Formats: sequence, C-alpha cells, structure tokens
Amino acid sequence: MAHTPLRRCRVCRRQAPKGELQRWTVRDGLVTQDSSQTAPGRGYYSCPGKCSEILPKTVKIGKAN
Repeated sequence: MAHTPLRRCRVCRRQAPKGELQRWTVRDGLVTQDSSQTAPGRGYYSCPGKCSEILPKTVKIGKAN
C-alpha cells in the first residue's frame, strides 16, 4: 500500500492529498503558483477556487534588507 502525502489548505484548513491542492511560493516578493510543485522555498497550499483567491492575502512577505 502506497503512502499518500497529505497537506492542509492555508485558508480553510481542510486536509487533503497533495495532488488535490495547489502549491504557492513567494518569488520576487510576489505569491506565485508553483504548478510543478518543485520550486525552492516555503510552500503554501490551497484548495482550487475561492481559497486560491484568498491565499495571497494570508501570506506575510518579508522584506530583504
């Protein structure tokens, strides 16, 4: 039996298999979708649809000094 990785939507907190959620990362100060799910850095997951629209507002983007 194969293991299915689970992730939690940052917006609605629903837990789902990784393949059902969209991955997002911060790149050049913007929250961008990581469709390949291999971009470096901290990944944030969201449900497709309404949660994906809300997610960028929930991510705090630090400023480099």
